[in-house]
Amino acid sequence: MKELPPSPEFDPTKAYQALKSHEGMLAFAEFEITTQTGETADGILKISAQQTPYRGDTLILTFVIDADRGKIDENKLARHFDRLSESASADGMGAGCERLNLACLDCMGDAPRWFVKELKLFYRNPVAQKKTLLERDVLPNLEKILNCRFKPLEWWPQARASAGNGRSPASERPGWKPLQSFLNWWRQD
Repeated sequence: MKELPPSPEFDPTKAYQALKSHEGMLAFAEFEITTQTGETADGILKISAQQTPYRGDTLILTFVIDADRGKIDENKLARHFDRLSESASADGMGAGCERLNLACLDCMGDAPRWFVKELKLFYRNPVAQKKTLLERDVLPNLEKILNCRFKPLEWWPQARASAGNGRSPASERPGWKPLQSFLNWWRQD
């Protein structure tokens, strides 16, 4: 019997980065969040979509907060995001929302300055009007639950095209440095 070569060591960070690279980017927005103790932090919300194997849709909302030492207590921030439970938020996520899943991503790899949470919303059927669903249902519901304020969504095709229209790309606008810094960290090997 022929001996098989050893299998490569599994790297969960690289595996997750490979999965994330196949998401369909929809939009992003700046936000400010206020914890129950009054601490505030600025962040970026990235919104992506994937079709599920059973032909429904999944909206993936990734919250990225610059939690550099001294800015905000990460433990308080984590407890604040615990408010996103199925019972507290399922009703306000739009028609056909079957379930949600909240995952901690800052624990994937070495991201000492970033607080990253991912919220996946699973819908029974394809969502034809994602923009309407997000702006009318999802974001207002998240604003109430998380005590945060979102700036208007920047839709990905328009944001990419705006770089050629005389407007600066989002990553070069004032206030978007955390996004650029996070993206640079994420691309590192």
